[in-house]
Amino acid sequence: MSTARTYSLEWLDALISVTLNPARQYRKELRAEDIAFLLENVSVESQQVEQELNDKVFALFKDNQVRHLVQKYHTALTHLKEQAMGYLNRAAAAGPDPFRELEERIVSSVSNLLTFIEQRYSHYLSPATEDLPEMPVVQLKPSHDRMKIYCNLSGDQLALMLRAADEAQILKARSMNAVFKAIVPHLATAQRNELSADAIRSKAYSPEEPDRQACISALENMIRKIKDY
Repeated sequence: MSTARTYSLEWLDALISVTLNPARQYRKELRAEDIAFLLENVSVESQQVEQELNDKVFALFKDNQVRHLVQKYHTALTHLKEQAMGYLNRAAAAGPDPFRELEERIVSSVSNLLTFIEQRYSHYLSPATEDLPEMPVVQLKPSHDRMKIYCNLSGDQLALMLRAADEAQILKARSMNAVFKAIVPHLATAQRNELSADAIRSKAYSPEEPDRQACISALENMIRKIKDY
């Protein structure tokens, strides 16, 4: 396990989201020796994740790239910890559980990784949250009898999302312009309550890297949510 992987959390993600998922068949098929093997490897994998994150950060030159990487790891690990905690809570309510020690080891290891990130890379986590405001900074009001939906993306990021949805044929209309005109008037962002479909569409053709990364992060978060449904 000395070679860095494209997705460093692959092993932990598969263990938590698939192998130990009560909704999957794999959990029922695990034997005592399988559980012992997994117990031994959780700590090893956690150390590998920590090392690979350090290596990837060292290889980057721009602060915004490091910030995005650190935030992505922190978000993914937080999600995995919540999943594992959910298994533990369900098991506690159901009685004796042969997986309890393994799940406790996972929660402990993931918690240690989160602590490592928060202590070593805290200066990258704090400003990252400013890009994704939890509450709108404008008061949303009905406009022309139309209630707006708050979008937790900037106008530039929204433009990229709609362009991708159109070109991937997720949304189908007679043209991309029609997609923007049908959807944008119903949306508002933290910066603006009233959005112009034409103005937003014009931003879809010259994206900047931070906006690309913000859209990718949003889509990755949606993927994780869908996997849990």
